[in-house]
Formats: sequence, C-alpha cells, structure tokens
Amino acid sequence: MAIGEPIVEIKGVSKTFNGVVHALDNVSIAIGKNEIIGVVGENGAGKSTLMKILVGVFPPDNGEWYYRGKKVPFPKNPKEAAKRGISIVYQEKGVIPCLKVYQFLFLGHEDKYIKYSRLDIDKIKKYAREILEEFHVKCNIENFMYELPLSTQKMIEIAKAILSVRLEHEDNNITSVIILDEPTAPLTIEERRELFSDILNMKKNASFVFVSHIIPEVMEFTDRVHVLRDGKMVAHYDLSKEKITEEDFFRAIVGKESLEHIYKPEIKRVANEEVVLTVKNLTKNGCYYDISFDLHRGECIGIFGPAGSGKSEIINTIAGLISFENGALIVKGQEAKTKEPPHVRLTRGIGYFSGETGKELFLNWPITKNISIVNIKKILRKFIRVINFNAEKQMAEKIVQRLRIKTPNVNTDCYSLSGGSKQKVSVGKWFERSPDILLLEDPTIGIDVGARKDIYENTLEIKKKRGISMILISDDPKEYSLLCDKIMFIKHGKIQKVISGEKFKQELEK
Repeated sequence: MAIGEPIVEIKGVSKTFNGVVHALDNVSIAIGKNEIIGVVGENGAGKSTLMKILVGVFPPDNGEWYYRGKKVPFPKNPKEAAKRGISIVYQEKGVIPCLKVYQFLFLGHEDKYIKYSRLDIDKIKKYAREILEEFHVKCNIENFMYELPLSTQKMIEIAKAILSVRLEHEDNNITSVIILDEPTAPLTIEERRELFSDILNMKKNASFVFVSHIIPEVMEFTDRVHVLRDGKMVAHYDLSKEKITEEDFFRAIVGKESLEHIYKPEIKRVANEEVVLTVKNLTKNGCYYDISFDLHRGECIGIFGPAGSGKSEIINTIAGLISFENGALIVKGQEAKTKEPPHVRLTRGIGYFSGETGKELFLNWPITKNISIVNIKKILRKFIRVINFNAEKQMAEKIVQRLRIKTPNVNTDCYSLSGGSKQKVSVGKWFERSPDILLLEDPTIGIDVGARKDIYENTLEIKKKRGISMILISDDPKEYSLLCDKIMFIKHGKIQKVISGEKFKQELEK
C-alpha cells in the first residue's frame, strides 16, 4: 500500500555493542498514517534493538530520523519519543496490578492534572472513561488491573501508550505510532483474536508496528512487513499487492531454501512400560474433574484444550503449585500429599518449566548461575561441599553449545540476552537437571522458528536418550504433533477423548 508522507521514518541506522556485535547494519523503515506494519526475524536479528532506538532507549551509532517529513535528532528517552508521536508496549506485562484502571492510565502524567495544588481525580476519571469508550475497552475504571483478563490488560497498555503521546502533544487528534513488541505472546488463542479485533478498531486513531514470531498473525493483520536477519533488512513485503506464503517468510527469516526439517525431527519417540506417574480420579472443583491417566517412562503426553478448560490447573497441580481435593497422585509408586509445595515435588523427580522467562530466570544473574541454581548438587566438590566454579562454567558452556544460545560468554547476565536465548537458558537448566518427569507449559512461546527447532530437537533427544517423561500444554497445535505420543482432549475440566500423536498429526494435516 502507498503510505504517503510517513509519520516517522529512520534511514541508514546502525548499532554496534561493545564494538563487536553488529546489532543493526544500515536499516531504514518508514511508518505511515493508519497502517499496521510487521517486523519479523529470528531472535538476535535486531528487532528489539531497532524498537529501542525508535523509542529512545538506545542511541544509534549513525542514521537519520524524520518526523512528519522534518529531520530531527534521535530521541534520548521514551518521553522525547512520545513527543515525536511514538510509544511502545513491551512483551513483558507492563501493568501494575495493585493500581486501578484510571490510576494506571495516567501514571506518570499526574502533573498535567494538578488543580489548586491537588490532583484533579474527577477530571482524570472522566478522561479515563472517554479513553476506554473510544477504544472499546470493556471494563470499569475502578477495577484493579489484576482483576482483568490478560487481553484487556494488554488493551489498556496500548490505550495508555496512545494517551502518553496525546498528553505530550496536548492534542487528542494526533496520530500516534505504537510499537507492539510480541503483544500476543502471553495470550490464549481466544484472547489473541479479541486483541486483534480491538487493534483493528484502533487503527483509525493510530499506526502500529507489530513485532512478532507468529507468522500467520503477521500475514493476517499487517499491511506491510519488514524482515530482519543478522541486523540487516533483507526483505520487505506489501501484503496488499503481493501474495506471500508462510514458506516465503520462513525462508527470508532463516535464510534457508527449505525449512521442512524444522517440523520433521528425525529422532523417533520411545516409551517403555514403566509407569512413573499415575493420576487417578484427580479433582479440584471449579477447575477439573475425575482426571485419570498413566505416564510411562520416555513418554510425552499432551493436554489439549481451550483457555479455561482446566489444562493449566492440572499441570500446576502436578507441579505442586496448587492443591487437589479428591483423587490420587502417585509418583514412582509413592502417593503424593494433597498439599505439597513445588520443592517437595522436585525431590520426587518432577520438574516444571513455566514458559515465562520472568519466572524461570533471575535476569540480573549470569547464565552460569541461572543454570546451576537447579543443578547445584552436580557442581559441589565431593568432600568440602563448596561450589566448583570450573564445573559450573563447563556445565553452562555445554548447554550454550547444545542449544546454540547466542551470547558472548556464559558469564553474560540474562537480561541482555534475546528472548529466544532467554528461553533456551530457561529450558536448558531443566534439560541438565534431567528430572524423571518434566512438565512443559508453552516451551516455545514468543520465540522464532530457528530457536524452536533447537528446543524441539533437544527435547526429543533427552526424551529418547535419558528416558525423561513429559507432560505438555501449549497454544501451538504443531508442538503436540511433534513432541507427544498421545494427546488428551479436555473441555470444561473433563477429558473428552485420548488419541495417539500420529493420529493427531494426521488430523492437523487435513
């Protein structure tokens, strides 16, 4: 589509870290009025760096910035970026749960509503109601943020970003440019549809830069798409004029002719007759009812169902995060108690990967410490029981090499890693721990196709070679067909049917 005069345009932007890592190399991008453009690429391709330059978090090494056709300096901070009409909603949840909706919307802008040395609460509430009505956000301004569904919280974050631009310009009619960094990563399929419906309604008031790894979403909801690879803009598609397939995107993103091998791992599934977990008539009222199954050594069972079906509650119960009311949970022949915390379940041989790097990692710790925290016994010296730092480093280096984690070294703090690398460190520590039973919740959420391939291949390898048993829940049906030996369909907290992984794959391909 023709974009006319861009609202924001950057030309020839480059960025190097530590004089060695070329995060961006001569990148240009233009954002027009009332459009949604996509930016895709592998983790480490430069997407996050580009977005942070746009909102003033990082300064570029060189390049030019144009705002409504006029050359201006790059913003030095997000507040300056808002004055240029641009704001960002990050992938990580940016809400403050204990604030009410109207308080969160105007957080940081209270100084504009001071009357007689006091905060004009009535005026703030009135404007908050108008904002929610304008953007069709269905909630009460008196609601606390924690009371709202994730999709509604994300919409309020977007509304807050647009509001920030308006308040900085003191103009309610200005067209904002809002960067959405993986906005759907923490959402269910139903919540994603609802969010995109709302974003399309907001398109008349704002332009959006949509950063995502979920290619079907990018193809469906964006007008134009830019592809980054190794810090360079390698492709640009106008979806209103060109017919582009998923395979075209994958090829541009990864730089390979065929990506079939990513979805066809060669390692065969192996399970034996030894039962490592028996779930018998497990019930928690309001969540799930009479759940029964056996998990064998080396077997992967998927629990498939819509949001609110009870699948998350089942896996959280097995992990020890929530208790059950009736039934039995038998781990390697020993019955677990109704209320048993996660560290006790871990000693029984149950590991739980939540899929959220914010929960899995200490982001201000290096890779070494994040991996060793659940593998401490492996690196203790035999007699004096202190940490062997050489062993700790070697363990981390082994995981970095096996999972192809992009990092200068294993002493790098995890906050500086790309999203895919963080996810690999998170899952890698559990692979190293090798629990008898590994619970996986959205193991590849929000990461690119190349990083997914590495995690899939390593998951299947440890399942075969070490006999680790797994239970998977995911919003990606392909993960079930790749990793699971059988899949249980659950709805309204009850198992509806159980089919083999092969049959599920056949159904998926129809």
